[in-house]
Amino acid sequence: MKTNLKLLLLALALSGTTMLPANDYVMLNPLDTSALPIIPNKDSGGAIVRAALSHDAMWDGIQHQLIRDNFSEESVYKQMVKLYRHTHKHYVTFPVAYWSQTPQGDSLMVSGRVYLPKQRYLNGIVIACHYTICSDEEAPSNTFSMESMFTTKGYAVIMPDYVGYGLSREALHPYLHWRNAAQTAMDLLNAMPALLDYYGYSYPMDVVVSGYSQGAAVALGVARMIEEDNAKESDELMEQRWTVRKLYAGAGPYDPAATYDYCVEIDTMGIPAAIPMIVMGLSDAYDLGFELEDFFHEPLLSNYDEWIGSKLYTVQQINDLMGTTCMSKLMTAQALDMNDYLAEMLYDVLEWNSNVGYDLQSPAYFLHSVEDEIVPIINSENLMSEMPDDSQITYDFGEYGSHMEANIPFMKYVYQDL
Repeated sequence: MKTNLKLLLLALALSGTTMLPANDYVMLNPLDTSALPIIPNKDSGGAIVRAALSHDAMWDGIQHQLIRDNFSEESVYKQMVKLYRHTHKHYVTFPVAYWSQTPQGDSLMVSGRVYLPKQRYLNGIVIACHYTICSDEEAPSNTFSMESMFTTKGYAVIMPDYVGYGLSREALHPYLHWRNAAQTAMDLLNAMPALLDYYGYSYPMDVVVSGYSQGAAVALGVARMIEEDNAKESDELMEQRWTVRKLYAGAGPYDPAATYDYCVEIDTMGIPAAIPMIVMGLSDAYDLGFELEDFFHEPLLSNYDEWIGSKLYTVQQINDLMGTTCMSKLMTAQALDMNDYLAEMLYDVLEWNSNVGYDLQSPAYFLHSVEDEIVPIINSENLMSEMPDDSQITYDFGEYGSHMEANIPFMKYVYQDL
């Protein structure tokens, strides 16, 4: 599992480290109480952990060590093991199964993971949306996630796998289809009251939504869906509806079409593994009927099923197998020609999956490094240019280093702000 760590974290941030013990999925809707573990109604030592994680010196030390070691697998592994040892006593976690839907709207059983603090009064629920993964081992239901540390501040943490991972691993992941990924998060959230009521938790109806990289675009989508749902309800029903206390989003691909334009212009893709995931995932989601040979060169063309379809390889492993970050070496001239109908179809669905122009009403914090080599800053700049001039929304665009490095100050901010 160490091989997965360097990639998964995208700078310590988002998820998987060590494989958790194999557990049966707990069915949430309807709730299967026979499969639920016992949660002691007592926690001790949490104040010490909170103090450490609230101190800048700890985060600065982590960042210094990881940068010094060039985010080596060993260095990341040590940091994540340390976090697990300090926090796992303060929560109970288990994988969950629940009903959601495909991009086409068909019912589909999906999965995720919940982390429940031992204290029975919740400060809230954090919906934590994970970043880009390729291996099913990296799905939240199969891994320990750094977001579990939010339980030390009295939050329940819920993490959807997204369609295509966990129990739905046989399906193709509709990569960058933010509405479908956000729907899996919403369906998990809507299944939580029965679980929390069973254990006797009290909880507010305003939720925190957080995500980095792909997870940031999904998190923004979750906030948008909650706001759109509430706009349809009468005032009398608002007390029974979820609201967004705050959105935390770091370095997200909010404008996929602009990102594609940028990568074609500089002839470079920071994560080459994302290209086949975008093309074939969106083709499947919108029934476009794209053929591999129309879009890709060798060796990807002959190895797509093994490298991508098997979901056995991590992002970095696929990047290495593809052997280049050059767009013109990865994709055919036809795929890169915007006058071609296939390229135009792809571009259209990328535009459909933009959140630029949405009038966000909830408090929010957006972080993006101007040095980001994976998700260009143009995503956040375009988002900000179309957002309302609202004092509830904070934009933090600075010299935070690479995509991986910037995740450390992002996670520090989220934890300390909760």
